[in-house]
Amino acid sequence: MEIILVTLSLLLIIAGFVIYNLVKKNESLEDYNTELEDFIKKQSEAIGICDRRLQQIDDRGIFISDDEIGWFFQEIKRIQEALNEFRLR
Repeated sequence: MEIILVTLSLLLIIAGFVIYNLVKKNESLEDYNTELEDFIKKQSEAIGICDRRLQQIDDRGIFISDDEIGWFFQEIKRIQEALNEFRLR
């Protein structure tokens, strides 16, 4: 009977230790996820700001119609369109 009591006590202590460590790891992952969400939101805002600024720059179509810099502006717009896919909706 004493062997069973000692064995169960040890198992209870070990289970408590394991649960405590799992809770600590879970809390650290929640903190990491919060930081990651903040980073993603900031990146999404920055992409949106760049998109609006790019539209403001060429609101009259001057850059696209210019042969010398039109191709460069088109490439910038393609890059911006690719970035827009990573924005949060």
